[in-house]
Parts: sequence; C-alpha cells; structure tokens
Amino acid sequence: MFALLNKPGRLCDTLARRELLRVGGLSLFGLHLPRLLAGQSRANDTVTAGGSGFGCADSVLLVYLQGSPSHIDLWDPKPDAPLGIRGEFQPIACSTPGMFLGEVLPQLAAQSEHYTIVRSIGVDPKGLRNHGAAIYMLMTGHDPSNFTPTGLATPPSREDLPSVGAVIARHRPAARGQFSNVAVGAPVKEGRVIGVGQSAGLLGAAFDPVTVYDDATQPLQLQGFTLPDNVPLDRLRSRVDLRGIIESQAEIARRLQSRSVSHVAAGGSGSAFDEFYDSALALVESDAAVRAFRLEDETPTLRDRYGMTRFGQSCLLARRLIEAGTRFVQVTWPARSDDEPAPGTDGSWDTHRNNFPMLRDHRCPVFDRSMSALIEDMAARGLLERTLVVAIGEFGRSPKIGAPTTDNVGPGGRDHWPECYSFLIAGGGVRPGSIYGASDRDGAWPKQDAVHPYDLIATVYHALGIDHRTEYLDTLKRPRRLVQAGAPIAGLF
Repeated sequence: MFALLNKPGRLCDTLARRELLRVGGLSLFGLHLPRLLAGQSRANDTVTAGGSGFGCADSVLLVYLQGSPSHIDLWDPKPDAPLGIRGEFQPIACSTPGMFLGEVLPQLAAQSEHYTIVRSIGVDPKGLRNHGAAIYMLMTGHDPSNFTPTGLATPPSREDLPSVGAVIARHRPAARGQFSNVAVGAPVKEGRVIGVGQSAGLLGAAFDPVTVYDDATQPLQLQGFTLPDNVPLDRLRSRVDLRGIIESQAEIARRLQSRSVSHVAAGGSGSAFDEFYDSALALVESDAAVRAFRLEDETPTLRDRYGMTRFGQSCLLARRLIEAGTRFVQVTWPARSDDEPAPGTDGSWDTHRNNFPMLRDHRCPVFDRSMSALIEDMAARGLLERTLVVAIGEFGRSPKIGAPTTDNVGPGGRDHWPECYSFLIAGGGVRPGSIYGASDRDGAWPKQDAVHPYDLIATVYHALGIDHRTEYLDTLKRPRRLVQAGAPIAGLF
C-alpha cells in the first residue's frame, strides 16, 4: 500500500536516483510528507481559554456512522409513543440505573458507566435535508454554502473550510514521529462525491488527513514505514541528504503556508527544513507508528471481541493509533451515506425502508459489538481519561414510520430527520454514565438542553484546549471563526 522505496536498487555509498527521489518525496498515503510535516511543526498559537473541561483531552476519536442510524431505535427509545413512532424494538436497561437504550444495543448497554448519551442535538436544515449538507456542517462547523441550490454536494476543493481533523492538526499538532490527523475505515461518500468535509481545504495539503482505507480484516501493508534490509536507518541518515530535495520544494511550501491561518513566514530557511528532515526520519523510524498498523500483534481473542468486520477492525486500528500518540482519528462506517440498505456487515444506515430488519439483523449487531469493545478496551487501558470519543451520524431518522418528509420512504422506513437526534460521547473529561438533554415524546424535537452540531464541534475543540472562537482568514481575506456559531456544552463536564 505505502512505498518508501520502490524496490531494492544500487546501494553502495549512495542510493539510486529513483530511490533518492522517492525518499526525498517520502509520499505516504498520497501526501507529500515534507509539506505535511511543515504544517504540523508550526507553533501552537491557540488562544488562551478556560472553563470546565478545557484541555482535558489529548486526542479525539470520532466514530462517524455515515448514513445515520435511527436515534429512536438505538439511543432514545420512546415506549410511550404510538406504535407508528416507537417501532418494533423495546427499551433495555443499562448498567447505569435509569438509563435505557434500544434492545439492539445490549453490549453497549452493559458499558454505560463509561459514556454519556446526548439526546437533544438538532439543526434547522434551512431546506437542505440531504446527507451532504448535514455532513459538511458536522465535519467543518460551518453552513454548507458551497452546495448547489438543490443541496447536492460539490467535489472538495482548496476553497473549502477546513475539517475538524485539519483544524486540530493545525492547532494541536502531534509530537515528533507521530500523526496528527488520520482517517480509517472508509472514505466519506455522498452520491458520487467522495470526501465531503474531510480535507483541510484552504489550510492546504499539510493538514489533510492521512487516509488508511484498506480493509483492516486483511493484513495492512507497511512498506511506507520500512526500508529494505540492506538500508539501515543510520545509513539513510549518513548517506542520503534529503535537505536539498526538501529545499527544492520551498516555493511550494511557501505557497501553502501563505494561505494558512498562522501568517507565519514560510519555512524556507535551512534550519526550518533541517527540522522537517529530522521529522521525516522520525516518522520512518518510529516503532510506535509502525506497530499501530500491525493488527496481527493483537491476540485473536481481542480481535474477535471487536469483530472480524471492516468496521470492527477499523475501530481496533483507531485504538492502536490513539495509543501510539495520534491526535485525531476518524473511523467512518464502510457504506456510502445514501446507499440502499442491504444485508451484510458493511451495509448502509440510510434505512428509508425496512428499517427494523436491517437494524436488528445487520447494522446493530456489528456496531454494538465493535463500539462496546472499543469503549471497554480504551477504558481498561486508561485511554479514555485523555481521549474524547464521539459516535454520531449526520442526522437522525423521522419519528413517524413509513411517512415521507420527502418522496423517498418505503414500507417500514424512516426518513432523514436533522431536527433532533442523539450521539454518544465518552472520555476526555466528560462525565460518564448519564443522559444529557431530552427530546419530546416522539423524539421529534429537543425538549430540554437543546444543542446544535456546532456546539458539539466547539466541545471537541474545548476538550483539546483549542478556543473555538479563534479566527483566521479565508481565501478572500474574510475573518472566519473555527466554528461558525455555538459554544462548548459545559454540562457534559
């Protein structure tokens, strides 16, 4: 999958020209590593802020359930609502007294002492009730102003506002030899558009996510982190001078940096590029970075606990990346947001029809097993104390079963419902074992402690010690806040 050196070549006191160029470019996961490191090495200029929970987390793990599960059937059961709303599932008691989930999440119910469920998140869709608009809002903290009048997503570009992972990579870069922004599992897809709200946009490629979309049930190839046997690292350090190659890209770096939020002078000096050179080698030689991708190092028992599915093993990979010092990891559910629901482990959450058999027999058994394993495993290893974990879709599903809010709901289905839904949040200073907020009797509207998706994003930044009010300039030199509006959800801490 990844390649540092294409193949063994002439290795006396020098490397072959092709190998030298590949080492100089050090292209990992489709990213140009010197640019990536140039961005990550900038000073953390976060505005000083405070309040409950500020800076309690060192890392964030976002589990994104693209396609959006029904909040009523998973997180917010409504046993007193009419049958046409409450559906087929019964509530089950959690290990925390007074908490209930849908019967399709028994293993997560047993782990409730480790997390909180927020049942009052919602947004006025302003006419855009489709997946793409909701995804963009959730992933960037801004209204989807770059969408077409019909609400269809447009391909990502450098004019986009940056994703949450990119902002975190910019303001809280990982330590030397570690990754700042990694996306695993699958790409975000809406219609034919791939990568909605995922790139660093106007921040530049330096802060784009490192993407690992291979099927994690199969061995991940680690060529990008290894050298041929006859090229030890000390020889690479002493015989191969990457600095000239890196410096030859100074003009590219200057262009990227001139569009960044920091307004720091481009790192064209020899000392700056010396640092990038050292950082590049640090990633290559980092044992932690290499080991994170070796899922085969885990015991068969633990791998089976997560489930030998694409989603389950991606969750395990995410835990290993967090353990290895990665700042932000996003695990994305494998199916496209608007795929037709189908049987199997990797099918869609977009249950416009056959909601109940799809959730009961296919989606929830996979999600329940893997998410409960992730929470349990991270708690046992002490990782939850400093890691904020969030599991969420881009919206909820309509309370009334089989009743279209558009023209695309079939028998037993639930439509898009951005007005009110739920998410799971754990670790990073969040009070566990509780419910925050409440929806009305039908799960249609927030009734208590209403929050907006922007409040969630502000909360993520707040937990990491990043002031959500920090401003930067867009490509037209207009001031922008990291989050368009909203504030951290203080009641979670």
